[in-house]
Amino acid sequence: MEYLEVGILAMVWTVTIWRAPSAFRTPKQRALWLSFAALALAVTLRVPGIMHALDDWFHVNNLSTLIKHWTGIVAAGAVVDFVAAISRPDSRRGLRPRHYTALAAMAILAVLFQFVPREHEVTDFFQETAGSGWATTYYTVFMAYLGFAMATSTRLYWTSVRAAKGACLRFGVRLMGIGSTSGALYALVRILYLQGRLLGITTVAHDATADTFTDLLKYGAIGLILTGSSIPALGVAWRTLQDWRHLRALRPLWHDLTTAAPEIVLHAQLLRSPRLRLHRCVIEIRDAGLALAAYTSEAIRTAAQDTARAAGFDPESSPVVEALQLRAAREAKVAGLQRASSTPGALTEGIEELDFNAEVDRLLHLSRAYHSPVAHAFASRTHPGGRSGRSDRTLS
Repeated sequence: MEYLEVGILAMVWTVTIWRAPSAFRTPKQRALWLSFAALALAVTLRVPGIMHALDDWFHVNNLSTLIKHWTGIVAAGAVVDFVAAISRPDSRRGLRPRHYTALAAMAILAVLFQFVPREHEVTDFFQETAGSGWATTYYTVFMAYLGFAMATSTRLYWTSVRAAKGACLRFGVRLMGIGSTSGALYALVRILYLQGRLLGITTVAHDATADTFTDLLKYGAIGLILTGSSIPALGVAWRTLQDWRHLRALRPLWHDLTTAAPEIVLHAQLLRSPRLRLHRCVIEIRDAGLALAAYTSEAIRTAAQDTARAAGFDPESSPVVEALQLRAAREAKVAGLQRASSTPGALTEGIEELDFNAEVDRLLHLSRAYHSPVAHAFASRTHPGGRSGRSDRTLS
């Protein structure tokens, strides 16, 4: 159990520090970060050295326990605020009552704490005070609020799963829902056990077992909520990495086409997300293809189909035919030849109507076909005088 506590402590502080910048950028993330920060403090106060140092500083036995429970209430209440914000973004109803309930619970704990027997400093406050009437009342108030907050979070998490966009977000919300369910069970089992100790149904011999079992529920809840909240961010990081990879893979095709059709390039630099740069790359590749379509004759189209078929590709489904026509049109434009038709071809749909991920995948296949030996041989055969232009322009 000691290693589990150390692992959870390291995990909660890591996530708290990692998510700190988002708390300043996004209002919805502030409640989640506050929950992590309060939870990190609460878990830290379980470390015996820190616990005893704080109590000795204020000369109050187990004051750290009260502070730990206060921060636990703040953490649980902030989780409810966060999940309410993401599941009901247009509703602010119930925000103040939730805060008043949390403040009331904290005030009641402060009063009850004065009556809990604390003749000497103890390391495990739960085990040492189990069976005491005042301690049972104190813990019941804390666990009742925690259970209420976790049950509310569970309901809101599961109702928001269907509305979550993206597989990573849905999976993360499900994990947080399971975590809050575990937190609600933790509170319920603690309350039942404490009442059993007060009534004599259970004895001191069961304390260690109950403490271990409920700690597993508690740390399971913390771990699942932390993991679930991190998965969407990891999903965004993965998508960003994929965008960079796709951008690098499409850059040679973009460079080749925009060298022949430089008028379609947007010269304003985009120094923001790779997603925006990938959008620009896709748009400019499509626009360049449209600009070069007028340099493709019917004879070239027929020759491209025959070449693709001879190379073992299906002219109807393979991108090879389009790549061959595009390569030939590009070489014709660079060679200074006249247009083969008076009007350019037309795209069947605008960029706003596309499945963007499907279009990126299509262009990646097109790029590979465009730079294949088959396309190179076809361009050399149809335009033997063509030359590959070069430009210092970059896709910024």
